[in-house]
Amino acid sequence: TFMLVLFCLPWGGYHSFSVTVPSSPVLVVRGATALLPCEFEPNSNALVITWQREEDARVVHSFYYERDQLERQSSDYFNRTKLNHEEFTKGNASLSIASFGLKDAGKYLCIVSNSKGSDRGVVHLVYTAFYSEPRLSILLKSTDVTVQYETEGYPRPEVMWLGSGGQNLTDHLEVSSASDGGLFYLKSSYIAQSPAFNVTFTLKNPAVHQKLQRHVNPNNQNVPMINIIC
Repeated sequence: TFMLVLFCLPWGGYHSFSVTVPSSPVLVVRGATALLPCEFEPNSNALVITWQREEDARVVHSFYYERDQLERQSSDYFNRTKLNHEEFTKGNASLSIASFGLKDAGKYLCIVSNSKGSDRGVVHLVYTAFYSEPRLSILLKSTDVTVQYETEGYPRPEVMWLGSGGQNLTDHLEVSSASDGGLFYLKSSYIAQSPAFNVTFTLKNPAVHQKLQRHVNPNNQNVPMINIIC
């Protein structure tokens, strides 16, 4: 059954009432709880708050008749969303979404109505994930040596191989598409012509200001996780 909720609002209220949301995208790390800010001009009468996905109008969370109304909530957000009712009197309609994932990225509508009027704003959530500790392997052949790192994160990173003098040695970079878990799988390698090499692997994820730098030198006994295959 479909229920339509109507409120009679003063004509002038539509001109004075406003909803305020961030003008810039909100960055959220994989697995964290996302906070979608939304503020309005408070009034204790007939408060209605609705959060929806902008692209398809899926209901993310609704509040009216002085309680949460989750009968029409999208199953994608079941048991993951929360409004802080105590903040309503301060004009705060911010929504939290737990266990943020790639599918949650996008634009959300915050629609608020009370006796002062009705307005809406759009909050843009951007997904990112820190890259994991790179896994090192070394393949020793009769003609050359392949040094390779593998890691996962999001979005696609900036990768560079540098020589002992700081020169760019970037040789080969392979990146797969994002998986169902919302991660890019990255495999990057450098092919050295001699076992006596000295290189540095650098990965940057500008979205979260993450920088990983790993130095590889066969003469350094502290180099971890090296598998040499003859």
